[in-house]
Amino acid sequence: MDFSILKTNLQRHWNDTSWWRDIGVPYAVRTALVQPYFRHVADDEGIAVVDEDWDNLLILDACRYDMFRDHNTIEGELSTRISRGSNTEEFLTRNFAGGTFNDIVYVTANPQVDVRLEAPFHAVVSVWKDAWDDELNTVMPEAMVEATLRAQEEYPDKRIISHFVQPHYPFVGEAGQALFENQAGIELSRRMATGDAAASDHLNVWDMLQRGEVAERDVWDAYCENLQVVLPYVQELVDELEGRTVVTSDHGNLIGETPYPCPVPIRMYGHPPGVYAESLVKVPWLVVEGKTRRTVVAETSTTHESDQSVDEATERLRDLGYLD
Repeated sequence: MDFSILKTNLQRHWNDTSWWRDIGVPYAVRTALVQPYFRHVADDEGIAVVDEDWDNLLILDACRYDMFRDHNTIEGELSTRISRGSNTEEFLTRNFAGGTFNDIVYVTANPQVDVRLEAPFHAVVSVWKDAWDDELNTVMPEAMVEATLRAQEEYPDKRIISHFVQPHYPFVGEAGQALFENQAGIELSRRMATGDAAASDHLNVWDMLQRGEVAERDVWDAYCENLQVVLPYVQELVDELEGRTVVTSDHGNLIGETPYPCPVPIRMYGHPPGVYAESLVKVPWLVVEGKTRRTVVAETSTTHESDQSVDEATERLRDLGYLD
């Protein structure tokens, strides 16, 4: 948890005894006991995704391996990998911070890419800037398909990372929206990226769970529905992108489990940093072979997306009805 977020929560809930019981104290236990344990026993076991063999890396944010295994509809060779991070911040910083990746274009719906990294890629296409859904406080997968295919057209000699939000909350499926009407989206990350106060409009689903406001079964079902929503769009990219495509995740989630193999008997939720429990770092790795491989060229200078490409992408999204 960023210090700014912790400070905001303390200011908002300092006299709320139920918040301290359900959220504050578990946070303290995690910080004092669980994270030090994992730093000692499992700190450097994850893969470096840039060293793996792929032309296109499609990231489904917060997708557990077992959930993907049970609901995946995309044909390919499925195995697992161990992620370097138990949340998006760690995944990004441990894979890319301090490096230079002139052969990669990163297309992202998640503002954390802009928050955590100093543009180490040939280009970053920040889809969240132009295709934000104001009602749901997220980026829908349709916009990611358009932006990713546009990136392939504009950068035919680069590896492409396409980072979706789903299945990460907010829940965008019909049942999920009905169950979690007042739910936080990823507006906190967006506000961090734009320099606004780091705060959410509502409680996120993990805080709701810890406070006993929702049931674990409902959260699991809503997450599965979010995965089912995004998979057809991932399939579209798999069909359209050239080269070898890998579908994976940056991390998973804990949904009331203890953080195995840590011996601390505390039930945990969500994807806290520094907790390398199996359900958090064991991620899917689905390989789909393309008919041909992309010829990749690493150039000597990095760029952020140009004004021209931003304008063109914005117009394409507006033509398709994603923007007003």
